[in-house]
Amino acid sequence: MGGLLGPFWGLGTSTAYVLLGMMGLPVFQGGNGGFDYTLGVTGGYIIGFILSTFTVGWLFKIGLDRSKSLWAYIIGTMIIYVPAIIWLSVFDFGWPKEGEMLSQAVYPFIIGDLLKAVIASLFTISFSMISKNLWEK
Repeated sequence: MGGLLGPFWGLGTSTAYVLLGMMGLPVFQGGNGGFDYTLGVTGGYIIGFILSTFTVGWLFKIGLDRSKSLWAYIIGTMIIYVPAIIWLSVFDFGWPKEGEMLSQAVYPFIIGDLLKAVIASLFTISFSMISKNLWEK
């Protein structure tokens, strides 16, 4: 979202999405929602999602756009993991097992997240090219 909407509109949109989920709308993975779900095991990832949206938008704004957009999305993806790891370290949810934080809460998601970063980058580049062509006509 940050790549297309910019840092502030992206931040507002992702925050609204999370608030809808907190209110109980089934917008999260597997049709989940609600206050308990949002503040449970996934809470750090959700906070990271909001921070990531702003960061990607900011990186686009300072020049990591178009052909460099993949870097913005990779950095944004890595930012999601920081509050997630902190969240899981501070609160005891019984997962991940002690001493297995990275092997259970980060490593299994990296390939899929990098693939999503590539897809988001390609989508953003394509959308940018299409919208530029539409505005020039």
